[in-house]
Amino acid sequence: MESLEKLEQNIQQLLNKYQELLLELTNLKEENQRCREEVMQTHAELLQLKQEYAKLHTAHTMLLADEAKEEDRIAAKQRITNVILQVDKAIEVLTE
Repeated sequence: MESLEKLEQNIQQLLNKYQELLLELTNLKEENQRCREEVMQTHAELLQLKQEYAKLHTAHTMLLADEAKEEDRIAAKQRITNVILQVDKAIEVLTE
């Protein structure tokens, strides 16, 4: 009889621990999702900052063309050419 009571206590303890672990799992999943969203947002901000930096670098290179390195001038001209090509393609698509 005593062993049956002990077994019941053990089962109850296991069920309680199981419920605790389920709650912890749910909380961890929510935290994981929040972290993923934060990482995605941070990544998007990083990409935007990189684009802004590239634009500023291009503008700076064009303004200080005499002082800029040749490779920077070439890269700036290439970026401007790419933008012009993208605008041309967009115009072409819109006029079709």
